[in-house]
Amino acid sequence: MKDLPEIIKILREEESIGTLQSRVQTAYQEQMTAEGMPEDSTKKTESRTAQFFEKDIPSTEEDVEPTEKKFREIFNAMSDLLFYLDTKGNIMDINNAALKMIGVEKEHILKKPFSSIDHLFSKKEMKRHLEFIKKAAQGENVSDYECDLETHDETNHRFLFSHDIIKEREVVKGVLVRARDVTQRQRAWDELVKLEEKYRVLAETSADGVITIDTLGRLTYVNPSFERMCGRRKSQILATLLRDYLLEDSVYFFQQVSLEVRKKNKKMENIELELVHIDDLIIPVEANIAPLKKENEFAGMVLTLRDITERRNIEDELKKSERLKTEFMNIAAHELKSPVTPIKGYLDLIIQDKHASEQIKKWAHICLRNAERLLKLVNDILDVSRLDSDTMRFEMEKLDTTSFLKDVVEDMKPAVVGKDLKFIVDIPKNLPNIMGDKNRLSQVLKNLLGNALKFTDNGSISLLTTRKNDHLRITIEDTGIGVSHDEIGKIFNKFYQAYTGADRNNEGTGLGLFICKEIIGKHNGKIWAESQVRKGSKFIIELPYIHKMVIDLQDKK
Repeated sequence: MKDLPEIIKILREEESIGTLQSRVQTAYQEQMTAEGMPEDSTKKTESRTAQFFEKDIPSTEEDVEPTEKKFREIFNAMSDLLFYLDTKGNIMDINNAALKMIGVEKEHILKKPFSSIDHLFSKKEMKRHLEFIKKAAQGENVSDYECDLETHDETNHRFLFSHDIIKEREVVKGVLVRARDVTQRQRAWDELVKLEEKYRVLAETSADGVITIDTLGRLTYVNPSFERMCGRRKSQILATLLRDYLLEDSVYFFQQVSLEVRKKNKKMENIELELVHIDDLIIPVEANIAPLKKENEFAGMVLTLRDITERRNIEDELKKSERLKTEFMNIAAHELKSPVTPIKGYLDLIIQDKHASEQIKKWAHICLRNAERLLKLVNDILDVSRLDSDTMRFEMEKLDTTSFLKDVVEDMKPAVVGKDLKFIVDIPKNLPNIMGDKNRLSQVLKNLLGNALKFTDNGSISLLTTRKNDHLRITIEDTGIGVSHDEIGKIFNKFYQAYTGADRNNEGTGLGLFICKEIIGKHNGKIWAESQVRKGSKFIIELPYIHKMVIDLQDKK
């Protein structure tokens, strides 16, 4: 074997001591993995490699040529750059991938020192290469490292270098330098670092607190805003539990929300919590919580926390203002109501006085009408005050719907007929009973009928009742001036009055429909309006009725 090429001698020797097989298997496996072949394909490659060594290793010198060819094919097929160096650092062999990268012919590079390709590396990098090659040639294990390489077309690449020691009978015969192109990986890593830095800057400069917690609830990142919220430094906070900084009432709530985020794997927003400052101050915050994933597994959560102390203070002030306004309206209404009652009484006496002149009685009627109007306004203000403070009392009872509706019709009939309007009433017999406050529901119906009467000069007013699914539907319809489409959604707002023309002087404060809506809501019902200008209006009320249990005694027998 003395005339064999040096590389073949070394390969044959390694084969005889069982080291070459593992090297080629490793080379095959790395090649297949780099090219994206599936795991089972890599295993098949390993199997074929093993069969190759078991069956095809030559036993005589005559078989050297085909064996060399196979090794050469393996050597050149590698996508990694391969340099086989002797112990002095001279290039004894080089594969096609390396030649392509360097851009030279093979005969121009063989037997030249590795330093002859210094145009590919910086002086610093070449110095490091030579140091590692020297150590490997002396039999020392050399760790992998990365460096930049500039190809012949002046393109920069990032390579991972490793060194394999080639031995013959435990004597170092050379060094196999392998370089794997990791440019794409490095670029992806650089982009990731830039992106991470971008979001880190955003988090660090955010006015909101930004934190991340692991699966156990331990803080793994906090930004300066969160440090200020807690009054503690990052070094004191990291690796501690978030629950340690929450008010006791917020701990349980946060645990429930966390379980929901983890279970449903979705973001949850506008969660109000309360942090405890180091000075025992309570900091109300609004949190947005999102799950963190690592390799498709739940790895924790990221939270943004906004200090809502100022908003809470404003809300408290508004509530206080609303409460004071309600109290003022309540007191003012009572004070106004007190003198109105005796005024009405004395006006009634004047009207009934036989000795009073007709002129005085006429004036008394005008005063009485306005006193009643004032009293209605006061009562409306009192009702709104009670509804706002949730102090309005409802005396719920089972109502005979048919009888109740007929009473309302009888009360309103004189006013409708007196205006020369047709009063259409459809109240079926045996309507189901409803549960409600008779006086309050009567107030609603009379208010709606009164509005219909006020805005209808010709035609008719209708009260229709039907059974609709599980509800009783009461419809009050008129042929009056109607309401525009833009205003129909606003008429149930407090103090809102629909425009009905500059020539019409409408009485009222715009509280009636608001009160109606609130009262119907307290009865678990609904009310809405349908209308067209100059084609009349329709107000629909739906109230749940009481179901009767029907027992067929004949079937029981």
